[in-house]
Amino acid sequence: MFFITGMSTFTWILLAYVGLHLGHDYIGYLKDLSLNSVVLTHHISPERDFIVRVRELFLIAGSFALFVEISKAATAKNFGATETLLSFLVAIVFVVMFFMVSWAQNATFLILGMMSLIDATGGFIIELNAARRDINIA
Repeated sequence: MFFITGMSTFTWILLAYVGLHLGHDYIGYLKDLSLNSVVLTHHISPERDFIVRVRELFLIAGSFALFVEISKAATAKNFGATETLLSFLVAIVFVVMFFMVSWAQNATFLILGMMSLIDATGGFIIELNAARRDINIA
């Protein structure tokens, strides 16, 4: 159960992103898949198409993960420092990878890292407000 509720959702997104880039040699399905691979094309009109690529799917998953993490922090009764610490560690990994790994130096990864940092700071702020209510500082 810890892997679902205790771990940050951004951990899974980070693992999927790394798997997409490093899995080409080990997973046959990923050989032809990249961030620019088209997942969905919908013809809106003869001159316009709605195109969803893998990079947009990562951003959609990141937006959903941010919602899940903030709502989990705001509603969980036993939300604690370990979840916030793990969120900060994942955000640090995003930042370090953005500066150190060449395939992570793109706008999609930067936005996912910013979402992860917002998740970590939001969880910290929610945790501080909950602690203030428990202690009742005047």
